[in-house]
Amino acid sequence: ADEINETLSSWTSKIPGAGNSAEMQQAKETQIVVNAMIGNLGENVTATEISNLDRKAKLKLAIACKKPMDEVNGVLESFKQMEIMHRILRYRKENGIPLPTDQNGLKMAMKEDGMKVMTGQEKVEMRKAYQKSARA
Repeated sequence: ADEINETLSSWTSKIPGAGNSAEMQQAKETQIVVNAMIGNLGENVTATEISNLDRKAKLKLAIACKKPMDEVNGVLESFKQMEIMHRILRYRKENGIPLPTDQNGLKMAMKEDGMKVMTGQEKVEMRKAYQKSARA
C-alpha cells in the first residue's frame, strides 16, 4: 500500500497528462482495493491468507471497495503472482543464482525456477489458467 501511495504522489503524477495515463488509473484502482483489504483483513495480512480467501470474504471486500468482483479478483491474483516471484527471487539469491535485471530475465527465472518454489495447488492453478488462456 505504501508503494502505491508513493507512486500516486510522486512528481511524475503531477505532470499534465501523466496523471491520466492508464498506469496511473490502474494504480489508483488498485490502491482502492488494497486499502479496503487492509481495512477488512488487517495490516499484517499474508499472501497465504489472501490466497485462501473464500467467496464470502471476497464479496465483503468487493462491497467495501465498491468495485466489481472481477476487479477484486484481479488484484488478488496480482498479489499471488508477486508472492511467487518473491519466492523465486529468494530461491535464486539463496542458491547463488544471478538475479534477473530486466523483464526477459524475470520471465526466464519464472520458467527455470517457478516449479521449484510453487506449491502443488499453485501449480494446478497455473496450469488451469494457462489452459483457459490458450482456449481464448
